[in-house]
Amino acid sequence: MTSPERLNVLLSRARNALIMIGNSDTFVNSRKGGELWSSFIGLLKGHIYDGFPVVCERHKDRKAIFSKPEQFDEESPDGGCNEPW
Repeated sequence: MTSPERLNVLLSRARNALIMIGNSDTFVNSRKGGELWSSFIGLLKGHIYDGFPVVCERHKDRKAIFSKPEQFDEESPDGGCNEPW
């Protein structure tokens, strides 16, 4: 995607949240659109994770970043954490 207008449409369609999954280096280093993606990803500093951020609903101080699907079942059973309620 090399057009700023298309990036604008991508961002404006999100209603409650925008979750993008991929490798930011791939976008930034692309021959076409690298400059556009570089400036966009630069705006997201501090909001890019090496996995999916998860917070326990009962224990707000329990935060984790899951990078593998099996971590959800192992570390966040029933959508919470491993600590007793």
